Amino acid sequence: MDVSRPSTARRRDPGSVLALGAGFLGAHVVRRLLDNGHRVRVLSRSRPHGRAQELTAGAEVIVGDAGVTKTVAEAVEGMDHVVFALGSLVPPEAEQEPHLDLSLTLQPLLELLGVLARGPRLPVSYLSSGGTVYGNAPLFPIPESAPTVPLCVYGITRLTAERYVLRYGAMHDAGVRLLRIGNAYGTGQTTARGQGIVGTALERCRTGEPLVLYGEGQVWRDFVHAEDIGAAIAALVVVGGPSVVNIGSGVATSMSEVVTLAREVSGRSLATTSKDFRDFDLPRVQLDISLLQSLVDYHPRSLREGMQEVWADMRVRPAPGAGQASPPTR
Repeated sequence: MDVSRPSTARRRDPGSVLALGAGFLGAHVVRRLLDNGHRVRVLSRSRPHGRAQELTAGAEVIVGDAGVTKTVAEAVEGMDHVVFALGSLVPPEAEQEPHLDLSLTLQPLLELLGVLARGPRLPVSYLSSGGTVYGNAPLFPIPESAPTVPLCVYGITRLTAERYVLRYGAMHDAGVRLLRIGNAYGTGQTTARGQGIVGTALERCRTGEPLVLYGEGQVWRDFVHAEDIGAAIAALVVVGGPSVVNIGSGVATSMSEVVTLAREVSGRSLATTSKDFRDFDLPRVQLDISLLQSLVDYHPRSLREGMQEVWADMRVRPAPGAGQASPPTR
């Protein structure tokens, strides 16, 4: 994927970027920011390890709680831009523990916005959800102007967070951007918490365990590689303009197609079992990425190409978190 200079959008030049969170997505964002020449500081509750450690090599890392005022105030000092990429619960977990999802998502965000409001009033890029905040969209691909009617706890919490970010931007004349991201996958993604059907399908090909498909595989998602997401976000950091931008592939792929690709890419069999739709599952997510492509040179890789990369990585290293329960990466 090539993300280079934007064509017509106004450019800005934040030399120093603070990334809150160095989990799966945050680490990929940090890597691309570093590659683009930015000075990057990371605030994370724990020191990055494994693939995240590799990706964040070269960044200044502060180990601390983003929910603590003093820690956040020290982290933003000397920075020009903040990327909020803290991990939280995945959608099925959020349905079971809505209070925890709310706390993990909003408490550090409000802490950050409070610190910024009293001090440097920096621009903020917030990593949101490109499917759940829209709910059952009236048209596909889904444009940024579509109604936001989330049907699940995860989407309700992210939409609430978006509103707080927009409020901060409006009250303090600070540039903010909501990045509504599709279903991320890629190397370094844990499969232990039921997160990431792409990685899980390939992992099941490796272990021989069956894969559970909800809705008999007729759930459609917009799958986008984490490296493409990181590159897009790093490019958008230096571009002014719209406050809401979708980041996806622009293509909807069914879970049944993912299974087929997993078998073809791995050259192995993959057994599946079917379960009914869950009440928080959306039938289809497909994001309109034309606005993003008007701002930066964005050409996401195909799902087949991305899955080939993930499978190649799995063959040379253990799958991150495979077979282990793990808390949200913060």
